[in-house]
Amino acid sequence: MQTVGELLLAKRKAKNISLTKAARDLVIKKENLEAIENGQWEKLPEPPFAKGFVKNYAQYLGLDPDYTLALYRREYDEAQYPKKPSPLTHQRRLLSFITPNRVVVFCTITLILIFIGYLIIQYFSILSAPRLQVFTPADDSTTQVSAVRITGQTEKGAMLAIDGNFVAVDKDGNFSYELKLEEGRNTIEITASKRLSPKTKVTRVIRLSR
Repeated sequence: MQTVGELLLAKRKAKNISLTKAARDLVIKKENLEAIENGQWEKLPEPPFAKGFVKNYAQYLGLDPDYTLALYRREYDEAQYPKKPSPLTHQRRLLSFITPNRVVVFCTITLILIFIGYLIIQYFSILSAPRLQVFTPADDSTTQVSAVRITGQTEKGAMLAIDGNFVAVDKDGNFSYELKLEEGRNTIEITASKRLSPKTKVTRVIRLSR
């Protein structure tokens, strides 16, 4: 006996209608029409949708929809194919998973992790040696002027000392200090320090020649 797929396929070819045109006219995916014609019921959506596809396809081709559906029911055993969850089922599962309590727990854990990350960053920032740059004077230089201006930049909040003398640092970490030189070789030590962190030291050698 002829199957529902063979009946629909034969009628479509007799009318010289392409599968693409039929899918476009019926607003049904071409893959679904192919599955119906080939009897591949496992590729179709849930039975109510598959039944509607078959009925609309039969009417479109001028076949008796009741007879076509009778063939469909004879061939298609719903128990033979696992029930496919519809998009609404997935949506309901997602909504049932997202509860107010879970949202609160998720937000709390996220805030805790952010706070812990902040503490870790601050911890390593405290323990790391402060940045220190000396712009002038150049190292290992000779001058005939008895004083030299030392300029540079360090981190905000760092304490700066030049040869043991504390030097003021502005809000951006910049500093400037004039140091008197002695005849001959002068070794100048510039140090920057923060509480609980190692010091950063830069040395400049300046020779005074008169």
